[in-house]
Amino acid sequence: MDKDERPKKRGSALRVLFFKKEASRAASRDYRDSETNDAPEVEQLNTEIQVVPEKNDEDRDQWGSQVQFVLSLIAYSVGLGNIWRFPYLCQQHGGGAFLIPYTLMLFLEGIPIFYLEVGIGQKIRKGPIGVWHSISPYLGGVGIGCAVVSFVVGLYYNVIITWCLFYFGNSLRAELPWGSCPKINGTIVRECELSDSTTYFWYRNALNAAPSIEETGKLNWQMTLCLLGAWIITYLCLCRGIKSSGKVIYFTALFPYVVLVIYFIRGVMLPGAGAGLAYMFTPRLERLKDPQVWLDAATQIFFSFGVAFGGLLAYASYNKRDNDCRRDTLLTSVTNFSTSIFSCIVIFCILGFKAHTNFERCMQRNGVALATYNNVNETYNDTYIQEWMDRCVNATSVNNKPRWINATHRGSDLDIHIEMECCSMEENLAKSGQGTGLAFIVFTQAMLEFPIPPFWSVIFFMMLLTLGVGSQIGTVQGVISSLFDLRVVRFRKEVVSGVVSLVSFVVGLLFVTQAGEYWVKVFDSYGGSFSLMIIAFFEVIAIWFFYGFDRFGDDLKEMTGHRPGWYFKITWRLAPILMFIMFTGSIVSKFMTVDTYGAWDPESAAVIDVPYPLYVRVIGAMLVVLAAIWVPVVAIFHLIHPKYAKVPSKGSTLRGVRTSTTIVGEDRDSGHNSDEVDNLSNDIGMDYEDNAQSDTASTVPVLELKA
Repeated sequence: MDKDERPKKRGSALRVLFFKKEASRAASRDYRDSETNDAPEVEQLNTEIQVVPEKNDEDRDQWGSQVQFVLSLIAYSVGLGNIWRFPYLCQQHGGGAFLIPYTLMLFLEGIPIFYLEVGIGQKIRKGPIGVWHSISPYLGGVGIGCAVVSFVVGLYYNVIITWCLFYFGNSLRAELPWGSCPKINGTIVRECELSDSTTYFWYRNALNAAPSIEETGKLNWQMTLCLLGAWIITYLCLCRGIKSSGKVIYFTALFPYVVLVIYFIRGVMLPGAGAGLAYMFTPRLERLKDPQVWLDAATQIFFSFGVAFGGLLAYASYNKRDNDCRRDTLLTSVTNFSTSIFSCIVIFCILGFKAHTNFERCMQRNGVALATYNNVNETYNDTYIQEWMDRCVNATSVNNKPRWINATHRGSDLDIHIEMECCSMEENLAKSGQGTGLAFIVFTQAMLEFPIPPFWSVIFFMMLLTLGVGSQIGTVQGVISSLFDLRVVRFRKEVVSGVVSLVSFVVGLLFVTQAGEYWVKVFDSYGGSFSLMIIAFFEVIAIWFFYGFDRFGDDLKEMTGHRPGWYFKITWRLAPILMFIMFTGSIVSKFMTVDTYGAWDPESAAVIDVPYPLYVRVIGAMLVVLAAIWVPVVAIFHLIHPKYAKVPSKGSTLRGVRTSTTIVGEDRDSGHNSDEVDNLSNDIGMDYEDNAQSDTASTVPVLELKA
């Protein structure tokens, strides 16, 4: 924040008046010892202490306007997960069937925990570590866990931005490089011929993917440069603090919706779009029996809303105290959910188009095969070819169909055995893309069917970049705020942001190796999902048992004018129970099933399921422990060394947050001054409290705030 934009100091000094019996007694002793009759009468001791307020209050940055904060919440919570992760889970778990548990988790976990984080962050006005430490030093590990999760997620999340930069750079050409398969000596490369041009470009040109995670390979120098560029962009958005971020948010929050609307209009006009939408909204209710569907729905809520990362706490801490955070929560939640559904509609339109195109090509190839084996220049209509395709469905189960079958076609003189390719619209819809493939395979194929493909490619990847940068800013902001809360750094925010970005870039080099995409999946599955659920669980427990829901309700009433209704009172108590059940279920599921990942097989030009090596699963477990271990470690440390836990044992009215010290003063701005007086009164009052308990009421310290 510029100096001329900072609020003027109000009340930079505290006059502390100590009415002490010992002072009078000491004066009386001096009087008697002097044996004079003209000693001055001493009734009280005035001590003036000049206090320099901490920077995280008076000098703390604030949002330039309320619109900036709301758009920042939208840009932070609406990210790449809404574009490729949510549609992928919807596709994987039976289309409309996934929408049922996702909607339930939205109301039972997403909205309540989102409101809880924004409310407590706005009240205490500190970063993740400062918030939970202020409630109780025993909860300091929750804030550290938030920072660790934010750091881990920020590492691989910026890799997705790296991929967007790579594709964006390749879009600035007259012809898109994934528009056709490459040829060697006039012959199409077999790996591309067996798949398609967009899939080949993703796995071979962009990633140069290794056959397994155990074959790390070498660094991809193009991706390395893009990774460096991604962290430079993140740094530039952070180095000037929240003011700089707020200005960027105007573009990053609104531009994606413009592009989504354009793609929606174009997508619904494509052939096969109706089949894609039917697949999305037709619920396969048998899928609801699978506990993994419910676990993925709950996990996606944490990703979609950005809870437990610490970014919401950091963003809300820059608010004014009287901001209506309930309105912001409801507005952001509706926007987030609507964006997920709308982007899913757009993607399933294009998925339907891709499946329709692949099905038509498959049918055409089989028709050519029949004509070739019959030695006639005859083309067979779709109905005739479909008779052979039915054998694919009848040969085995729908979910395990062979790619090829041997059919028998009766020629003019003899029977001919023909190798037929299985064509299935449903199978193409189910396997059109996975994870990042939705953005980097499916959309790139759709662009080839648009007029002026490079233009649509530039627009699309600009949208992904803005979505990714908006969320990444909030994620890294949670890490930086935590470092300042821990007081482990005494440098300017520009320096701290640069160090965090540099360290993250070095660690992130793992993700630009040939096995980089597989490691992204490891960090996403372990470092994100499980850790987020654990941290969110302890956040709700902290407010419930340490701060108190009644106390929190009073704070919300003071800030927003509205006390939480029955909906929040019930869901805040129900959320940790649901999270505990789902976390336990996910752990049991991990042990009962073999954990696999999708690896690219260049021989078959397809993604195959490969079990994770034991050491990779150990690393994944370590990522979970790295975030969760701080909660018990910090609590045990303060139990062993209670002198470091500044929780008053006497006169506490707010469960260890305030003492009985009386504060006389007026909070004239956004609420920062009163907080600083509270914290200072705790420190002074605790040093004096034990000695003052036996004194009369006149010995209670009185703090007078001078304006």
